[in-house]
Amino acid sequence: MWTDYFKLIRLKPGKVITFLCGEVDFGKENLPIEVLKNLWESDFPYLQITELGKKELYGITDKPDKSETPEKPKLVKVGLKRSGSKKNSS
Repeated sequence: MWTDYFKLIRLKPGKVITFLCGEVDFGKENLPIEVLKNLWESDFPYLQITELGKKELYGITDKPDKSETPEKPKLVKVGLKRSGSKKNSS
């Protein structure tokens, strides 16, 4: 079922005319996932991907593994040279 992968936001389930796919009936349970994926990838404003959709369709998980987490960058202090100082010449 497509609602496991995507959910509608700011829109009631029903028929919608889309620029990319023509008429899509979001009231049906058997919409092709590829149609919804194409709509979502084209920034269709009424679709939101679920966590299961991220995982199954794109292999994205919210919690990165510790082994893949980059180390925090270390702060390095850099001395600044003043260009406006003048030397006294006698």
